[in-house]
Amino acid sequence: MQKALTVKNRNLLIVAGISVLAVIFVGIFLKSFSLEGGQVFQNKISAVILPHHDLAKSERQALLDQVAAKTQPKTIILVSPNHFDSGTSNIITTSKTWKLANAQILPAKSDIENLVSSGLVIDDENAFLNEHGITNVLEDLNNSFPDAKVLPIIIKPSASKENLASFFAELTKINFQDCLLVSSVDFSHYQPGALAEIHDSLSIRALADLDEDLIWQAEVDSPQALALAISWAKHAETGHFNLSLETNSGKLQNSPNAESTSYVLGYFEKNGESAAPKEMTFQIGGDMMFDRLVSAKYPKNNLVNVVSKLGERFFWGVDAALVNLEGPIGETYSLPNTAVDNLSFRFPPKTVEVLSFLHLNAVTLANNHTLNGASSMLENTKSVLTKAGITPMGDQTHVGEETFSYQDQKLTIITINTLEDSSNINSKIKAAKNDGAFVLIFPHWGSEYSQTHSQSQARLAHDWIDAGADLVIGSHPHVVSDAELYKGKPIFYSLGNLLFDQTFSKETQRGLVIAGKISKDELTLVLLPTISVKLQPQLLGGDERYQIISKLRTELNQAPLENSYGFDTIRLSR
Repeated sequence: MQKALTVKNRNLLIVAGISVLAVIFVGIFLKSFSLEGGQVFQNKISAVILPHHDLAKSERQALLDQVAAKTQPKTIILVSPNHFDSGTSNIITTSKTWKLANAQILPAKSDIENLVSSGLVIDDENAFLNEHGITNVLEDLNNSFPDAKVLPIIIKPSASKENLASFFAELTKINFQDCLLVSSVDFSHYQPGALAEIHDSLSIRALADLDEDLIWQAEVDSPQALALAISWAKHAETGHFNLSLETNSGKLQNSPNAESTSYVLGYFEKNGESAAPKEMTFQIGGDMMFDRLVSAKYPKNNLVNVVSKLGERFFWGVDAALVNLEGPIGETYSLPNTAVDNLSFRFPPKTVEVLSFLHLNAVTLANNHTLNGASSMLENTKSVLTKAGITPMGDQTHVGEETFSYQDQKLTIITINTLEDSSNINSKIKAAKNDGAFVLIFPHWGSEYSQTHSQSQARLAHDWIDAGADLVIGSHPHVVSDAELYKGKPIFYSLGNLLFDQTFSKETQRGLVIAGKISKDELTLVLLPTISVKLQPQLLGGDERYQIISKLRTELNQAPLENSYGFDTIRLSR
């Protein structure tokens, strides 16, 4: 009897053990199961980010070979910007066979047909004729994945978040587990390489955090393609972004002045969560005035042309982008008074469109012209700016304060017109520092046309820094003034004019824009001198740019550098 019970118990233990193993196996299986698509994602890597600019061709091929060593998908979903706005749909595919020099790549026909049948995508081969975002990378893809079929997608810049969400829902219905999504995207465009590095900081942070909202603020040639990659990575539960390389054409060619293209290469894999850089970025420009000769030269509907030389990407791609708006915005357009002695400004309504075109998300109104149109026009100015998503900060007699944040990182900017407002802002500074913020003071102060700061300016700046401020950047003198390093904290006494009709001197047609990146241990500043040519601001180049930056470097106790890549960048320990 005892022996029979022992055998019976042993059999029960075996059955119980098998049941436990079965439960564990099912649990593991279900964990890898997609609830949305009902499919198992078996690959270690779900999505790849790479450039289509051929200066980075060797880096692109190296990345794909690295990915190929870990996974060999049956289908590659190749996503590119629609650079030429071709076709009649926001999202376009093609079922053509791609013929290369020594091979051909077949289309994933059934998947393409399913997407087209949804009505969200059209099949238009002609839209792909000159699309280098696709054609430039096909050979490299074939070298690494010779047996894979391709599902090509091009997305117009006009595609909205809603368009993309609907398309993504359809995309996840395809044979998901055997696919690799490749986003063919060039990052920062047309900027000096040092500024591109600042802009790329936000883009990389969004990828590392799989932040589908932040990526739409990125200065890249297709936020849509990157948002799609992030959604795909989340869907596949591949939460780690492996950044393989970050560089740009300016750095590769050691060119400090030329317009550059940035390259960010990496992939999403199943290897835990990403650790995004703990950083915040900003970009600040000087005085902008849209009345008098500016309004006369660029009336009504073409006012945006006044900043066309800067381009819409210049301030795009940072957490905080702001300028000093040197006057109020009117409710209606009126012919400007172009007299030189007209000091009562009234900006045309289209001013808001120009600021939006530049991707500014704040302006300071703490200056001596904000009340030129009385309090009613000030209220209109604040109203139209707010509706456009641009934060108005302060006014002629009131301090402005705004905190820009990302997760636990904070940047507090305080604006004040010291010409008419004697408020002590030390308590605000201390409160912001106690809240863990980096504190930037943006005062309107000093003497017009003075390239050297006054003792009263120095006293204020030093007092603010003693209270905890990390950086002071001033406006009002209409010329670029000197700089100073006080207790390791930089002070730029005046950025000068970014946009003004003061053509009577060389100095009033020069300005300075400062871009920055804040990390735990370091403050990185990029100095960007500007010049006004026929009332159009643009980046300054050549020897004069080098001379202006070298002077500021010297004033900030920085070693002189040759006119090569990186001379416009200052790094200070925090």
